[in-house]
Amino acid sequence: MGDYNEKVMDHFMNPRNVGEIEDASAVGEVGNAACGDIMKIFLKIDENGIIQDVTFKTFGCGAAIATSSIATEMIKGKHISEARELTNQAIVEALGGLPKQKIHCSVLAADAINKALDDYEGIHREEENEIICQCLGIDMKTVEHAIAHGAFTMEQVIEKTGVTTGACKGERCREKVEKLLNKYCSL
Repeated sequence: MGDYNEKVMDHFMNPRNVGEIEDASAVGEVGNAACGDIMKIFLKIDENGIIQDVTFKTFGCGAAIATSSIATEMIKGKHISEARELTNQAIVEALGGLPKQKIHCSVLAADAINKALDDYEGIHREEENEIICQCLGIDMKTVEHAIAHGAFTMEQVIEKTGVTTGACKGERCREKVEKLLNKYCSL
């Protein structure tokens, strides 16, 4: 836990808004099999679209719990349109930073909130597992798994997955890998 600052440790050791809301207006659950974190967000929203209460249940590491905790604090009392604007970068900044290998936890927290908001608004999105590298058949989950397990540069992702080494030499897939690296690793 030496890589975590005092604020992250506080939200991990004393998480806010833990639990379930029995009569929740919306529920959003996301999980990342690559790192083992699962987050579930419960929202109670009034007739004006204000989030009156928000709770979470998270199975995961200290960063997963801390990001869930602070994210609930950041959207409580906000209109659903404001909550929809919450980014993983804002979560990381609110915590005063996270180790690079834990940035994916902030992505999951933002995704869980958006999934709950989708539930509230009746939006049903298909789970994506896009093929990133058509030449070799390497999918998005494979690349995300590599990133979650320490591949923080293009070279490291290539080394762990082989992506961009097919017939097109990365012409068709390099940009997609860079977007995933930016999503999970950059601030």
